[in-house]
Amino acid sequence: MNKDNKVIDINNINTAKDKEQKNIVKRKAGRPPYLVTADTRKQVYNLSIVGTRYEDIALVLGISDDTLTKYYKSELEKGRIEANAAVAGTLYEKAKQGDTSSMIFWLKTRAQWSEKNTTELTGEGGAPINIKVITGIE
Repeated sequence: MNKDNKVIDINNINTAKDKEQKNIVKRKAGRPPYLVTADTRKQVYNLSIVGTRYEDIALVLGISDDTLTKYYKSELEKGRIEANAAVAGTLYEKAKQGDTSSMIFWLKTRAQWSEKNTTELTGEGGAPINIKVITGIE
């Protein structure tokens, strides 16, 4: 319809004004907006909380990665945070119970501990190393 509430037959356009109206009609066409449902929100959250990659969740829903993050950002973030917190809690409890591997991992990742092996070379009696260059030319 144009501004005078007249139906425009886009197959029978003659004037420049009608051509402009045809362009407006064409611009309104396109992909319909994605519809989010409570079921898909729950599905995204449930997949996210077990560590499923965003790309795989998008495949399951039949949408692009960009559409997934646009419409489900909060579900994706909440699932990721809760999953990491659950695993970290279990690791922390194991470390408190004396599991050496868990303690070492916790300290390396959370307390910035590191194992560094350094090798220092010195000459005789701790003096600097003497290097003699032999060129073979006299």
